[in-house]
Amino acid sequence: MIWEKINNDRSTLQEYRLTDNTDNQLVLKYNPLHHSVRVTFGNIHRLFFLESAGSISGKTIFRNEYGLETGSMSYQNSFNNKGVLTIDTKQYHFQLKNDQLVIYSDRQQQPLANCEFKTHTLSSKSINNIDMSCYLLGVCWYLFLPFTQRVFRYAEAS
Repeated sequence: MIWEKINNDRSTLQEYRLTDNTDNQLVLKYNPLHHSVRVTFGNIHRLFFLESAGSISGKTIFRNEYGLETGSMSYQNSFNNKGVLTIDTKQYHFQLKNDQLVIYSDRQQQPLANCEFKTHTLSSKSINNIDMSCYLLGVCWYLFLPFTQRVFRYAEAS
């Protein structure tokens, strides 16, 4: 799977697309004025709000369209290349390595998902906290969908 950040000078929204072989799987649109993320998968639409829990902690809280906390993301080290993401009751671990975002479940050593980036070269300085929050929220929400859980191809370790 490949994440692509779409840059449009005329729009205030930041758009992200998750593609698998040239098929758009998921579209996210981030509104920096409202700190909101609209997620679209086919005819399924969701709205999330991103809230910073403090500049020192680097933690981001995800709230649903009703303002209820649905998850969070935080880094485990000062290099911002490893962290933990919680959505509802599921916890995922993520790592940036070899120009890829790798997502693990809480109990497995094998990756659940492996995503490349089309518009970024990965380093702690090239991806900001908002981009990373959108990428992680999108992939993990995608993993939650019943249809994708049946057909999703597990990534092989590099």
